[in-house]
Amino acid sequence: MKKNLYAWAYVALMCAGTIGVLSSCSEENDGPTPPGSDAETAYVIAAQDDGTSYLITAPSLDSGTATVRGTGTEVLGGTYWVFKNQNYVFALVYNKGGAGTGASYYLNAAGKPTEKYSYEFNRITTYGAWKDKVVTVSTGDSKTTDDKGNVAQALLFNYLDENTGGQTEATMDAENFLGNGEKVTFAGLEEANGNLYTSVVPMGMSLYGINKWPDKVTDQDLIAKSDGGSGSGSYTAGTIPSTQYPDMAYIAIYSGSSFAEKPVIASTDKIGFASGRNRSQYYQTIWAADNGDLYVFSPGYGRTFTSSADLKKVTGTKPSGVVRIRKGETQFDPNYYVNLEEIGTKHPIYRCWHISGTYFLLQLYSDGVDGMKQGTSAETNELAVFEAESKTITPVTGLPSDLAGFGGEPYCENGAMYIAVTVTGGDKPAFYKIDARTGVASKGLIIDAESVATAGKLAIQK
Repeated sequence: MKKNLYAWAYVALMCAGTIGVLSSCSEENDGPTPPGSDAETAYVIAAQDDGTSYLITAPSLDSGTATVRGTGTEVLGGTYWVFKNQNYVFALVYNKGGAGTGASYYLNAAGKPTEKYSYEFNRITTYGAWKDKVVTVSTGDSKTTDDKGNVAQALLFNYLDENTGGQTEATMDAENFLGNGEKVTFAGLEEANGNLYTSVVPMGMSLYGINKWPDKVTDQDLIAKSDGGSGSGSYTAGTIPSTQYPDMAYIAIYSGSSFAEKPVIASTDKIGFASGRNRSQYYQTIWAADNGDLYVFSPGYGRTFTSSADLKKVTGTKPSGVVRIRKGETQFDPNYYVNLEEIGTKHPIYRCWHISGTYFLLQLYSDGVDGMKQGTSAETNELAVFEAESKTITPVTGLPSDLAGFGGEPYCENGAMYIAVTVTGGDKPAFYKIDARTGVASKGLIIDAESVATAGKLAIQK
């Protein structure tokens, strides 16, 4: 069974691509509530039916049925959903290579999802929350050119204000960000310990980079002799299309409130770059535990970089693994490393999320490294729970035997993770509750819709 088309793809496939609640989970997952609220809350679910996206509410994710028919609020078909402090949920639309669009929603006095603000911004390749802003990140052309007319690449940021509906844009050099001559992108934004952490993913050298830092080219044979590739993997003659450092991971640590400051860079050669990947989308694989320690997971994608007759690449060797940065530290813990392919089912990760404590939910490549090399057709329907202190993996049990895939990013509460599950039969999608300590999944709320993206909790604004 190939990877389910409902999971993390594009709007045309369903309500969400990497749809989700973008925050690591506390035991209660509660944040500040809106002024005038009596803290009454409801679960808000993003779903799609007959080509239309909806937000619906339910009192519980553990049981019952909720329907979009006659009760749902028609909304923007978000590729990603960001729940912010129980005040708002943001729908962010990827729009492939085009500009992004978005909207924020809240629960009105009657408990009905209602639009608050709308937004337009640069395209998205990763996203997250930082203080009172939702932030989107992508890479693109800057306004800087060299003496040959080559355009430098930039990181493009959009800051969406949850309180005013205002938005600001910012750019920053993506070229030579790590000092190795390569352009970079970011993968995931994790706010913890008064800092913002992001995984920095090196992406090879552009025409601009090679012209400006020719000494950073480690092998002239890595430079493409002709145009090639397709889609997000296309490249131009004269560039180095993939990183020369697939077996390195880098974390940028920001202590202020914008990317204008110079971050501290932590690096390690114990794992490859820390990011899930689907075409041009970079998924977050860095998460803070409840004690503030940052755990950094890598699928080991460098092993998929293989040379061809037309293009030489540096192939990685590092397996899927996890390292950490202790709370208050700015470098990796030299005494912590776990090879995820030596425990549990010994499969590499595709994505991961924090549940509670030092428990993390892993989504795995079911066919191992060979499956990972299949790219977007890889099967990723296997789940497991990783406990970081004991360095153990517990496979998730209790999922339906006719599992087709997962609707989107999970929602966590009280030491359990809720994830939307679709099946190949005629049954409706449903949320399954995964116990972090046992790995046992049990069926909960059924959704009367064609597909389900994610869920979160919002406070009713009186």
